[in-house]
Amino acid sequence: MDDRAIFKWERFETPNEGNNVSRVAWIAFPTDYLSREKVKEKKKVIWLEAAPSGSATYIELAYTYKTLKEVKELLGNGSDRKIVSYTPLPNREALLVLYYHGEWENNDMRSPATEGSSFPDLEFSAEDPNDTGRPVRITFGPAPKDGDAMILQELGGYRVER
Repeated sequence: MDDRAIFKWERFETPNEGNNVSRVAWIAFPTDYLSREKVKEKKKVIWLEAAPSGSATYIELAYTYKTLKEVKELLGNGSDRKIVSYTPLPNREALLVLYYHGEWENNDMRSPATEGSSFPDLEFSAEDPNDTGRPVRITFGPAPKDGDAMILQELGGYRVER
């Protein structure tokens, strides 16, 4: 493929003033749809604590002109958001990755295969009755409009025999 981009859009310009940031992505990982680790990762991985059952871990990516110290002060001790990483960029901005736990309404989803297809039926369910570990991952959300953040959710699922 010449271009592997799923979405293309213009992000909101990072504000120079105030406490604002330019959020570019917001991703939900519902706990009841997480996959289990089957193979130990060989590369460096940052593991985040999962939210309680029935909830989700939300990850936010944003750009800011604030220093790490200023971001920590803005979040304060009472914030539910935790900093995963802060990466200064050559243009004076920084890429900020945060996470927090929040409410989630479990909505199972089934993806039936079309007749004659070699593609299997897939189930994305809060229940995993056959203890598959949910090895199939699906990430989806609406295409962002210019100035919006990309909003995605990721679910773990498994093959279902017909």
